[in-house]
Amino acid sequence: MVDGRQPGELLVPAYYWAGNGSMVIHRLKGFGRPADSEAYLQAYEPERLWWLRDTAGVNCVFLTYNWGLPPELEAEDWRTFERAARRCHELGMLAAAYIQPSNAAALGSFASKPWYAVTPKGKRIPYYNGRFFTCLNDRSWREWVLTRCLDACQRGADVLFFDNCAFGGMPIPLSRDYTAFAGCACLRCREAFGEWQAGRGLDPLPLPRLFRPGRSEAARRFAEWRAGTLTEFLRGIVEQVRLAYPGTRFVTNTVGGVNVNTFNVFGADLPAIASFMDWLFVENLQSPRAANGMLVQNAGTYKLLRALRPGAPALSIAYERGIGVDGPPPPSTFAKIAAEGYAAGGVPVLRAAEYIEDEKWTLLRQGRDDARLAAFGEVVRQFGALLADGCDRQEAARVGVFVPDAIGWRGDLYPGDEDDYLAVVQALVGAGIPFRVIGERHGPCDLGCLLLPASAAPPAWFHGRVLRFGELGLKRRGHSGFRWFAGPLEPVIRVLGPRVVDGYYSRVHVRRFVDRLDLLFRLVFGGRFARVPMDEGMARVLAAMNPAQVELSGPGYADLWEGPRGLEVHLVNYGDAPLAASVRPGMHAFAGVQGGELLDDGRVRVGRYAVVLLERVRPGGAQPAAAAR
Repeated sequence: MVDGRQPGELLVPAYYWAGNGSMVIHRLKGFGRPADSEAYLQAYEPERLWWLRDTAGVNCVFLTYNWGLPPELEAEDWRTFERAARRCHELGMLAAAYIQPSNAAALGSFASKPWYAVTPKGKRIPYYNGRFFTCLNDRSWREWVLTRCLDACQRGADVLFFDNCAFGGMPIPLSRDYTAFAGCACLRCREAFGEWQAGRGLDPLPLPRLFRPGRSEAARRFAEWRAGTLTEFLRGIVEQVRLAYPGTRFVTNTVGGVNVNTFNVFGADLPAIASFMDWLFVENLQSPRAANGMLVQNAGTYKLLRALRPGAPALSIAYERGIGVDGPPPPSTFAKIAAEGYAAGGVPVLRAAEYIEDEKWTLLRQGRDDARLAAFGEVVRQFGALLADGCDRQEAARVGVFVPDAIGWRGDLYPGDEDDYLAVVQALVGAGIPFRVIGERHGPCDLGCLLLPASAAPPAWFHGRVLRFGELGLKRRGHSGFRWFAGPLEPVIRVLGPRVVDGYYSRVHVRRFVDRLDLLFRLVFGGRFARVPMDEGMARVLAAMNPAQVELSGPGYADLWEGPRGLEVHLVNYGDAPLAASVRPGMHAFAGVQGGELLDDGRVRVGRYAVVLLERVRPGGAQPAAAAR
């Protein structure tokens, strides 16, 4: 199965958190901001699920099941999920159950539970207002999560979605290292960390009070133990559920997984976790757009996920600024998100929930949001038509970007210039050069050139041309404001940083201040989305490596796929005005244009998404049929 369902059938998932539990969680997360009760309580009625299916093409609905609330508050959600899953099945859709594996709301019977993670000072670690990280070594917590997974499957879950997979507190990037505490410092964890070291023949070091793996051997060991604990925790649940419900699919989410060091920030070893997940998934702040020197793209996200486990569906959901901040974007944004995802070989997730409108949490609603869903659905149907001729499609770009695990999933948030794969991806997208991301798990493939970080050697199977990142002539961009905190300010930030983070999750005035000024995006991620021009001569060299070359008149994204009908040139428009694309077919000839308009000068007009179909020129000079207009 190439898409998680049946061969040739496109996977179209949607976030659709609703019901009573979502209202409780969103009030907590929003510091009392109310939810639209009518929208939340009626969301799983048959006509609204039917609306998602028939308007947007949705065939997999991510439903509320387990937010980490106590059973006296959440039992109704379990029953609601069971009814919703049955309705989804009647409509031919998969039901994905939300499972919270790493935090719980300290309410009611959960208020005094012993399973919460703590700092070295014994303080609980907040995960949003009223919710706290849990200790993954606590037996009662492990049993609770497993019980919820088995119950969700019994009630009809086809997919289990593990959200926010992390182990304990998240440290703060600082001067190419971290500060604050990460993980859990309870007695169970102290003992387990000591036993882990002893089992490896190491003289045990005490659990570090500050998480600074760049400067502390104890912190480096703790990082390995912390990530291994999360992997083992998830693997154990997956194995036990598969014994009871062998058809269940599993997917896990780590927020911003391709922009931060997931290993240190979340305690998540994504390559290890990906090895036993059916689908891969990441949330991000990368709703595609381009203006004023900024290029926000999600194409690299999909390709990096695909490199983790080639062949597995790679899902991503994009936000403008974040949960609890965004209102519903215009229909054009929904179309861009869908088009970019499919063009990059991924599975875009329709965001149908967690919007703010009129100072209330709300969902997309039938009647009011038809145009938004229809814009997404139009792209779904357009891409689905390509799959109708078969699903044996392969990436055709002959330019590869090599991203080893040590850089992609364990690397610094701001890698050195010679290892900055994200800058290379930005430059390739901006130059309209189709590319692949090659990871350590890729087998041999047809590449003409491999772009390589300074600290890595090419994979043993590659014998073609190698170019180091430093040879591409990239114009270096400015760095995030977090780099200002090095040097004299570091001791101050080491003390104040954890308090600011705690305040963001536990105090309404801090949260609103940070969100309204968009500080999370500006300080942490903003520098990653500056345009990165490439040396023009080098851009021409790389473009010539591909079997077809593309020139775009405006901001956009181009990709190449080999399908049953020949070469597919996927064109996505990131701007608001239509763009024109020139396609030089090389050894191919035009066979058709889908979703765009062929202009008199031979260029293709792209509104949101177009696919140019090319056929290889036959021996003897015979040409394929003329391009369809």
